[in-house]
Amino acid sequence: MPDSILPDPQTVAVELGGFLQSTEHWASTAVTLRNVVLSFLFSVLGGVTIGLWAARWPTLQRALHPVIVLIEAAPHIAWLVLAVLWLGIGAGPPVLVGVSMALPLIYMATSHGIAQIDRGIMDMAHVYQLDWYTRLTRILLPHLALTLAGAASGALSVSWRAVIMAEAFASDAGLGQSLWGSYLYGAVTTVYAHVLWIVILGLALEYLLIHPGRQLIERRLQHA
Repeated sequence: MPDSILPDPQTVAVELGGFLQSTEHWASTAVTLRNVVLSFLFSVLGGVTIGLWAARWPTLQRALHPVIVLIEAAPHIAWLVLAVLWLGIGAGPPVLVGVSMALPLIYMATSHGIAQIDRGIMDMAHVYQLDWYTRLTRILLPHLALTLAGAASGALSVSWRAVIMAEAFASDAGLGQSLWGSYLYGAVTTVYAHVLWIVILGLALEYLLIHPGRQLIERRLQHA
């Protein structure tokens, strides 16, 4: 394959090495990581909170179901266009697109996880008149821990891809914008170097954020 389509791996590695010595590249990386972490945190907090509310009030759960399906059915580009209309060019659209893609995953995992809890346990909590906080910390969250850990992995992956895509078209900074700019200028080697760096960072996020949390949860559940 010609270098204009598939450059030599060694050349791409050298290009990536040059990135790692550039302050501009690290600034773009920091912007993307900030956007991804924000969208992930908003998705987890929002998804778990709404899921717990929906589990407590079935009417709310029935009302939210078509809304969640609608959010999931809309493609990334649709949310991106709306985000630009609402928030303009900048950090807002990438974060909003990431949340729109990841929050439904967390919500569905929370809602379905609570539905699988043994009703006898919940009836016992009602008989002993346990307050809501005790039910949350002693029954709900322990039962949801592994389910949420798996959903968090998927949510982080979705947020990562959505933020990169949104940055390419609706941001003036970040790895997505750098990747798209390299493509527009025909710098193929730089494009591959950006893709390689994005994949490496995505893998690092999984093993630095999600994997340790999942292992901690598994150890605590085994101990219990």
